[in-house]
Amino acid sequence: MKKIGKILQNVINDLGIDQPIKRYEALNRWSDIVGKRIAEVTEPEKIKNGKIFVKVKTDSWRNELVFHKKDIIRWGKPGGT
Repeated sequence: MKKIGKILQNVINDLGIDQPIKRYEALNRWSDIVGKRIAEVTEPEKIKNGKIFVKVKTDSWRNELVFHKKDIIRWGKPGGT
């Protein structure tokens, strides 16, 4: 007997919607990934070709995100801290 989670994962994979779901989850969990401080001054817009496009309130915050890019990528990965 298969577990429902495994069955659902198989259906998602068979339908080819696993990547769109992962992209949606990344956008939806943005504040969890980057934290409250960064989430207050940013808004994720879309993911295209593996890159996330983020709107920022100021140029200085854009520079701050560039500075923290590697950390943000690591935080977004499962098990990343």
